Amino acid sequence: MIMKYRTDSLKLMGVEAAIRRLSPSHPQYIFLEGLKRQIIAGIKGEELLNNFFERVKFRFDYYVLHDLHLYSTAWFQIDSLILTPYYAIILEMKNIGGHIKIRKNHPQLERTLASGQIDYYKNPLAQVVEITDLLQDFLEIKNIELPIYRIVIFKDANRSLQFEESDIPIIGIQELPHYIRTRPRDKVKLNHDQMEAVLTEFLNAHQDYNPFPITSKYFIEPKDIVPGVTCEKCHSFDVKKFYREWRCQKCGESTKVGHLNALSDFAMLIDRKITNKECRHFLQIDTCKQASKILGKLNVESIGSKKKREYILNYKLDNTNN
Repeated sequence: MIMKYRTDSLKLMGVEAAIRRLSPSHPQYIFLEGLKRQIIAGIKGEELLNNFFERVKFRFDYYVLHDLHLYSTAWFQIDSLILTPYYAIILEMKNIGGHIKIRKNHPQLERTLASGQIDYYKNPLAQVVEITDLLQDFLEIKNIELPIYRIVIFKDANRSLQFEESDIPIIGIQELPHYIRTRPRDKVKLNHDQMEAVLTEFLNAHQDYNPFPITSKYFIEPKDIVPGVTCEKCHSFDVKKFYREWRCQKCGESTKVGHLNALSDFAMLIDRKITNKECRHFLQIDTCKQASKILGKLNVESIGSKKKREYILNYKLDNTNN
């Protein structure tokens, strides 16, 4: 039974916003495009696991929690966690095609495509070791005794694997049912009530991962972020504010809420707090009165007064009252 699905990827939203607002010649642009592909591949990998758990059944209770972000002695993230009355399993899913080469004591996974292109990713074995240590700390803090197993799973299509022997199994997704069924179940560690309590502990302890501001996270200067309202139709930044609407000077598309996506981008990329002056610059509008009207209608918290007032933006602004 899946108890927690992946939430909307704030990291993906932020990376996409950075790509929209950086010049293709920026030093971080290619890196961010690659990061976007990795995030999307991870999301698709979780969808594969969801389909797997919908069609495969076991003769004992089990619960699946995706995308857990927890704190023990440090923050850590688990792709997927299986909880049973007998054990827990950490699943590190990799949805990467090509020829995969993994070495135990090397910090990176090497992927070679048919074209000869070589890409590098974090070594999943090292990731799983670190996650296991931190999850063990979490269980000890919560006084939970439960054996932990860990595996790395690859989607089977369009890849080949080369790896050194490791005490962490590296398997294809079709091998997962056998792996789960063959873990020791000779002793129940958690009865029904204890299992419900443990699930509650995990769900209550989880906090959505916050990657913002993206500029600080990925070493981008805020001045490199292109300001302005973007056109949803042609994606141009040549959008101007008129009396009751925003109008694209390139294709003629108009909207009354063009500023919302722009201010969401500002929150994700630069800072959740914004002043009237910063708003005028980012939206490319002329007057304090225009900015005050826009910010006042956002229905968000503000701090300070008059010229020092700062508005606390949401990462997703809606068009209520706009």
